[in-house]
Amino acid sequence: MKSGNFSRMRSALGGILSLLAASACLFGCSDTTTSPEADARQVVVEAFLFAGEPVDDVRLTETVPLGEDPGLAPTVDDAVVTLTRGSERWLLTRLAEPGTYGYSGVDLQVREGDLFRIEIEAFGRTATGETVVPGPPAGVELDKDMLEVPEITPGTIQTGILQALQVTVTWENPDAGLHFVDVEGLDPEAESILPSFNRPGGQSFRIRSEPTDENFHTIRLPQLEHLGPHRTIVYRVNREYADLYNNRVQDSRDLNEPPSNITGGLGIFSAFNSAEREFVLVRASGDAPSP
Repeated sequence: MKSGNFSRMRSALGGILSLLAASACLFGCSDTTTSPEADARQVVVEAFLFAGEPVDDVRLTETVPLGEDPGLAPTVDDAVVTLTRGSERWLLTRLAEPGTYGYSGVDLQVREGDLFRIEIEAFGRTATGETVVPGPPAGVELDKDMLEVPEITPGTIQTGILQALQVTVTWENPDAGLHFVDVEGLDPEAESILPSFNRPGGQSFRIRSEPTDENFHTIRLPQLEHLGPHRTIVYRVNREYADLYNNRVQDSRDLNEPPSNITGGLGIFSAFNSAEREFVLVRASGDAPSP
């Protein structure tokens, strides 16, 4: 079901993880039990667990000196990465993308309420973090399960009909917690909404919203690519991710240390849970429907 969660989660955090990587010389070298050489190189952790999904969203990079481009931080490709839950222990392996780690076995299930601990051995020291898998969002509903799409002509585009066609997903959010929404096309071979549009190689279509503290998200037709069934996935965001996300606009000239739940390193280890609903796009017969 999942496709590219890691890169989208990292993008949603904006530049805050880069700020973490670049600020290590100010905040990350206070451990006097290690040598200066070890302190000079710290691991920056970006590790995400998704309830019911494979573990493949762990990425490790190095800190960089303040003033250098943190987007060019070297990846850490020789770390020993272990995930534990109580007495259970899983060794993660390197994946194809540089600096990424995951678990390919079938004996690791991420479930609501699980307390996970991650351990990363790199640069002669061990970095650790903990997270609890939250429950799924409650009360997730769509305002419609079918959306009729008119034939696309210059006239329909100019009149704004496409912009007015939409599906709204809602959920319970009494505490104004952060949520985000994925929309995934389930049939890449289905007819395109726009004439002559084709995604290369029959690839799946998927978009992700920015995290929001509202209790709804509107999916507008121009955001989508083709007809057929679509899956809407609402994710509940864990506290440590919310804290880091809410600090993403911090000015790089501000010397306040960004939030991090990694001991012996920098970064974030967080977990998410989700609820799914489906809707379908069909070609309208006759006149275009009213929005």
